[in-house]
Amino acid sequence: MSVIALTSAHASGVTVSSLAMALAGPRPSLLAEADTKGGSIRTGYRMGEWGGEVGLWHLAQADREGALAEAFEAHLRRLDASGSRLWLPGLTDPLQAAALAQTWEPLSLLLQAMDQHAKYDVVIDAGRVVLEPGGVHPSLYPRPLLHRADLVVLVMRNTMTSVAQTLPVVRCLQQELAERGTGADALRLLLVQEGDISAHDIAHRLQVPVIGTLPWEEKTARILTHGTTRQVKPGAMRLLKHAREAARAAEVEASTRRLRMQLPSPPVTSPVVAGVVQRLTAPRQEVPAHD
Repeated sequence: MSVIALTSAHASGVTVSSLAMALAGPRPSLLAEADTKGGSIRTGYRMGEWGGEVGLWHLAQADREGALAEAFEAHLRRLDASGSRLWLPGLTDPLQAAALAQTWEPLSLLLQAMDQHAKYDVVIDAGRVVLEPGGVHPSLYPRPLLHRADLVVLVMRNTMTSVAQTLPVVRCLQQELAERGTGADALRLLLVQEGDISAHDIAHRLQVPVIGTLPWEEKTARILTHGTTRQVKPGAMRLLKHAREAARAAEVEASTRRLRMQLPSPPVTSPVVAGVVQRLTAPRQEVPAHD
């Protein structure tokens, strides 16, 4: 199992990449939509099925009342019919982000519990990184989620412009992870193939390993951003096939890194969290890409 946080230096398709990996991964998954600019899955992929009555903002109030774990469970929604793929809806208004400043840290512990004890692969859509002088912004970006992630994946395009925009963010995130996370070597790249620069060349220029590549497939990307009322065949979508490969690679690298660093599984100390984990425990066998 693993906790993988996706972010970007600029508009590179973090939500599409996160959603594709959560839908296509080989095991039960949980997608946490933590973009402080606001989530788009409820009005896009889920086509307005849920409104502002569910989602991340409600967890801030619950946290202040000492009921975060219960609210976390209550606000999870299904991404597929079987319930093996879950989704924590994001914010509906960027102005809500400041209310979560103290909630990101306890939420990161809940996501770790979903990974280590409930056996979900956790994918975090952290949106575009927000920087300030000295590092990652402490209140307008969910940086505690990056600190506890097994891997932090920068989504970028294989173009010269994307390389130039991503380079300073790479250095900033490496410093952030070295000082507050599990180490600068937690950083990886995920490439969206829009240009013609090779993965090898990008990894060499940025000095960061590339974990996978996703094809520029507009039809599938539109389904993930806007939804569809017609039945689709996931097996025919190249984007989801490549996302499944990226999810597998992320799991291997995360597991290898945890073993190398001898990182222990965080204990579940709260009976309430233990109850949530027990109720949400998912089958451990492989699951289909999605319904």
